[in-house]
Amino acid sequence: MTTKSEAAKSRTLKYNDGATQFRQRLITSILSHRPLLLRNIRSDDLDAPGLREHEASFLRLLDRMTNGTKIEINATGTQLRFKPGVLLGGDIEHDCPIGGSGRSVGWFLEGIFPLAAFGKEPLQLTLNGVTDGTSDIDPSVDYLSSSFIPLLIKFGIGVDDDHPPPVLKVTKRGAAPMGGGSVDFYCPIVKELNPIDFVDFGKVKRVRGTAVSCRIPPSSAARVAHA
Repeated sequence: MTTKSEAAKSRTLKYNDGATQFRQRLITSILSHRPLLLRNIRSDDLDAPGLREHEASFLRLLDRMTNGTKIEINATGTQLRFKPGVLLGGDIEHDCPIGGSGRSVGWFLEGIFPLAAFGKEPLQLTLNGVTDGTSDIDPSVDYLSSSFIPLLIKFGIGVDDDHPPPVLKVTKRGAAPMGGGSVDFYCPIVKELNPIDFVDFGKVKRVRGTAVSCRIPPSSAARVAHA
């Protein structure tokens, strides 16, 4: 006869390649209600082994979005045990780390989008930190607003009369590395997603861009936009 502890171990998602696909594996754990075990998180990095500051911050954000989540990290930060709780949603404000070890709010939003619609109530999330200046490693908020938000609507999120559609809005710009920006993300809940047929993207009618400037004269952005 299989005991509860043995059954839990058999259901655990185990990975030995460290922080590879860190957010995606946490998303899978929460949506499938299966525990997660990550080993060898930068164990070969003698100077700075273990989780980075932005990864620990993402774990804290998931903990606030859920109820009953248990997180265990060993002393060196090279092993993580994650037991997912129940997604709640609601009003949440989170400060994303800035500086050399931080990542932009776009990195955090990428990990939140797949979870946002499956809480107990609509998610109203405010993220504070870097909004611009890291497009070489993280997606910008403007890119996510014009690409991911329409995709969420195509999946049937926010198409009924009970809740408005998902919205991603920059309330204050903050350039790297100092940050100081703020982003509001709203997402209603759904019971299930609609299937989509998204193989023909149609004609490209125009190409648009966004010029952003922080702590410099506004004329600089205007010159870029009209160049």
